[in-house]
Parts: sequence; C-alpha cells; structure tokens
Amino acid sequence: MDNTLRDLIGTVMGLWLLSIVVCIIALRWAMFSMPRRFWSAVVLSVVALIGGYVGMTHFRVVASKTVNGQTQWKFDSKWFFVATLILAALTLAVTVWRQKTLRPDPSTKAG
Repeated sequence: MDNTLRDLIGTVMGLWLLSIVVCIIALRWAMFSMPRRFWSAVVLSVVALIGGYVGMTHFRVVASKTVNGQTQWKFDSKWFFVATLILAALTLAVTVWRQKTLRPDPSTKAG
C-alpha cells in the first residue's frame, strides 16, 4: 500500500472516529446534562452530521484487489459514514426530544 492511500485511509478513519466520539459526547450531554448543555449537544450533533456528510461525499475511499478477474476484497468507507449520519441524526432527535420533555409547558402554569 503506498503512502498516499495509507494517508487517505488514515484521514477517513480519523474523521469517522472523531464523528463517532462527538456523537457519543452529545448523546451523553443530552441524556444527563439537560438543560444546561442543550445547545452544546445540538452543536455537537450538527458537527457530527456535517462530518458524516463530508466523509461520505468528499473523503470516500473505495479500494479492492482483483486477482484473475475475481475480487479478493473490497473496502468502501461510505457505510461507515452512513452509520455516522444515522447516529448523529438520532442524537440530535434525542437531544431535542429531551429538551421538549424537560421544559415545562407554559399553558399549564399554576396560578
């Protein structure tokens, strides 16, 4: 494997791992630190969504080895970033849902 492909794969995996870590942090903040970290969780979820999108569209790696007309192995990084997009979207949905469930409804004011 040449250095360029190794660097590209390293960049893709670094972006993917960073996006996953950001999703996990945002999910933790959404579940346990509401409402004081609501906006931080939203921002991290959006950053993870952007990272997944950029990884899927701009840093996509497709590599394979063919011997005698048969594919020996194939690697496509698209599926890693699809998983990141799904996790980031779920994290954002959980964050918004938790904020709505924890915020008191103004129509039920006592008084």
